[in-house]
Amino acid sequence: MTTSATPGYGTLLKMGDGASPTETFTTIAEVGDLEAPEITLNTEDATSQDSGGWEEAIGTTLTGGEPSFEINWRPTNGTHDETTGMLYVILNRVKKNWKLVLPNTAKTFSFAALVTGFKPKQPVAGKLTAEIKLKITGPVTVA
Repeated sequence: MTTSATPGYGTLLKMGDGASPTETFTTIAEVGDLEAPEITLNTEDATSQDSGGWEEAIGTTLTGGEPSFEINWRPTNGTHDETTGMLYVILNRVKKNWKLVLPNTAKTFSFAALVTGFKPKQPVAGKLTAEIKLKITGPVTVA
């Protein structure tokens, strides 16, 4: 049987500019491996004397988690720098709208998030990189 797996190569991560009424999304430059939102359902124990000796739970809130990714850090790139990029976003505590666009599927995860981590690395025998961490706030939509 031939696989129907879809390669992850070509996935795009885009950050919104917050403009209204029409927001523009710019692709973050040189993103390496990345994670889509991890949608998790929080639960609450609802076990009672009437539960027949079995634990029961109810679903409460959903969370989008904390996706992370690595970039080939280009300190003067407009999507990375301290003027308009992710470094600006974390330093100024700005919540942005994001889109993660999957390749060859026409599927997009859309969400609002804060940049909560910007960890640059400068290895002697290597390239400049940065690990970026997001904290999703509010709903994640998949379309």
